[in-house]
Amino acid sequence: MYVDLLITNAKIYTDRGLIDGGLAIDDGLIQKIAKEANLPEAASKIDAGGKIVLPGLVDAHVHLRDLDLSYKEDFYTGTCAAAAGGFTTVCDMPNTVPPTRDSSLLKEKMDVAAKKVVTNVGFYCCFPEMHGDFEAVANLGAVGFKVYLHHPLTKLNIQDDDVFSSSLKSAAEVGMPVVLHAEDYYMINSQEEDCKKSGRNSFQDYLSVHSPEAELKAVKRVLSLAEGISVQLHFVHITSVNSLKLIIQAKKIGQEVTCEVTPHNLLLTYEDLLRLGGICLMDPPPRDSSTVSEMWRYLNGGAIDIIASDHAPHPLEDKLKKNVWEVPAGIPGLETTLPLMLTEVNNGRLTLDDVVRYLSEKPSRIFHLPNKGRISRGLDADLTIIDLGKQSTINSDSFYSKAKYSPFNGRKVKGKAVKTIVAGKIVMEDDEIVADPGSGSVLRINRTG
Repeated sequence: MYVDLLITNAKIYTDRGLIDGGLAIDDGLIQKIAKEANLPEAASKIDAGGKIVLPGLVDAHVHLRDLDLSYKEDFYTGTCAAAAGGFTTVCDMPNTVPPTRDSSLLKEKMDVAAKKVVTNVGFYCCFPEMHGDFEAVANLGAVGFKVYLHHPLTKLNIQDDDVFSSSLKSAAEVGMPVVLHAEDYYMINSQEEDCKKSGRNSFQDYLSVHSPEAELKAVKRVLSLAEGISVQLHFVHITSVNSLKLIIQAKKIGQEVTCEVTPHNLLLTYEDLLRLGGICLMDPPPRDSSTVSEMWRYLNGGAIDIIASDHAPHPLEDKLKKNVWEVPAGIPGLETTLPLMLTEVNNGRLTLDDVVRYLSEKPSRIFHLPNKGRISRGLDADLTIIDLGKQSTINSDSFYSKAKYSPFNGRKVKGKAVKTIVAGKIVMEDDEIVADPGSGSVLRINRTG
């Protein structure tokens, strides 16, 4: 037997724990996990130097922009940022310009991305206007439907409960998850309009508008409307403990529902927003320190399903505006998520098992990503090699992302990715992207059996 690549002198994360040995990779797949003496000959070899090999990391919530927003990010720079951060697979949201809200726009986006990406990329779509187009979106292999409850991009009137319920049923019929940004439309928009009319445009005003209560009301509505519908729900960036309690209760009564938390909502508070201004503005915003502590407790208890970056890049000059309603919400996160979470492993607040579960295994399972999330014979050779002891300082000037800012800028971290391998090919090595545009893959989820 002769294979494409060997990884030797490694600590390999498997279902049986960390194993000292090596990996044989051929034609993009893992062929063997064994001691070096039992591995076949190979065309090339990587000496891992005793470092840890993880299943390729998956970020289920990113905004790669491109199309008419390519000045903010494009498929190449965004996936370079992903690889630099140790992610082999990312799932791109549909709030581009034009928005991805039907099968033709989804296909167009996939075709553009195929020529640029260096990692695996899956795509979400908004609810299409035509009922028949739900199946067309599913047949194209979309990862899921994304619903922005506070600023809908779909042409459907999802504020109408009957329309929303019907859409949930259509998603269930084609076997696709529905991913939700949960903030109540009427609360958010009426309060924001009141602030604008009265000249209240501070970051404190933003916190008041984007309140935990707005999130809770939206979560409650969705769970109520989904009762009796066999639809898979996933709530993104949950920040309210009361919202989380509703989700936990829904799981107990048999609803198929999961949720995520972001690193910034685990590590920042509203005081960081008031101190840093637009650099720290995201939606939903950071909460108080007691909420952050509670979210950690629920994460450590297994009530939160995954961690996702919500990578949302914007030009720095837009983030520095003083009127909060002119500042776009979002921060780059692909290059900071893993170092921040590995730092928490070193601090004893997470385990390496947690990192793999929340950033690889469970997102792969929730979004039905084929052959990903584990290191096992026959699965994709998507791998993230980490140095758990490597110390560095977050420096946004060095980001591959076009967004050269971060609320974590200057923070000292311990642990990072040193190699990112996609389908058996090295994409990132020692902070350098070594793959060509288009070398990655557009994921198409097969739901036909």
